[in-house]
Amino acid sequence: MRLEGTQQLALRLRQAAEQADKRTCSIAARFLSGAERSLAIHAAREAGVEVAFDGGWSEAERVQPCFYPMGEEPLFTGVWMEARWNAKFASVDHRALLGSLMALGMDRAFFGDIIALEDRAYLYVLPEMAARLPMEWNQAGRATLQVAELTQPPNIEPPKGALVKDTVASLRLDSVLASGMKLSRSRAAEIIRQGSVMVDHLPEERVDRVLNPGQLLSIRGFGRVRLADVGSPTRKDRLPVTLEVFSKT
Repeated sequence: MRLEGTQQLALRLRQAAEQADKRTCSIAARFLSGAERSLAIHAAREAGVEVAFDGGWSEAERVQPCFYPMGEEPLFTGVWMEARWNAKFASVDHRALLGSLMALGMDRAFFGDIIALEDRAYLYVLPEMAARLPMEWNQAGRATLQVAELTQPPNIEPPKGALVKDTVASLRLDSVLASGMKLSRSRAAEIIRQGSVMVDHLPEERVDRVLNPGQLLSIRGFGRVRLADVGSPTRKDRLPVTLEVFSKT
């Protein structure tokens, strides 16, 4: 994000957090990228409220923040939409879907992840966008779209990466990242310090951050690595790990 854009977003989030505190109720805001989640966490801390995130499914990268007073429950407003097309006559990918939405002047903060399948796509959006899409979103690339709101969340199969087994000196971020990316540990540390790595969708620049099984690393320009499993130390005091590696798409 540009500095000006970051400042404007931080201001909007702080205002939403302050409203949650003043009105003692949940206030849901617009969707955020992984790198923007830390702004919402900071806004909640400053306003003395809690914040939770929801992207509609377990692997969501873009999420809606909801600020709420302690003791209350977060109330999210996201709506699932489905876009269908005839796969016999046209193929549609994530890029075409996103491009067609942006061409309509849709604000990226109004919708979350786009999950593109062979003949349909699922999209998690704000209510105001859900009212527009069936009328306005009728084309993506060469495909004609039929768009409707879903009454139930879709059954989305999480993506599967390639399983890689290795041993690492420790569960430090630089060590695990070096293994997953097949890099030297010094190069992995450099990438972390550059701000190109997120842990569970939150920016992380500490090379010595200790990871736990199940945590997901997102590396800008590379892809993602999940620390799937950790075994018992070897005789040489190294840790066997299983990594799930998702290449950049």
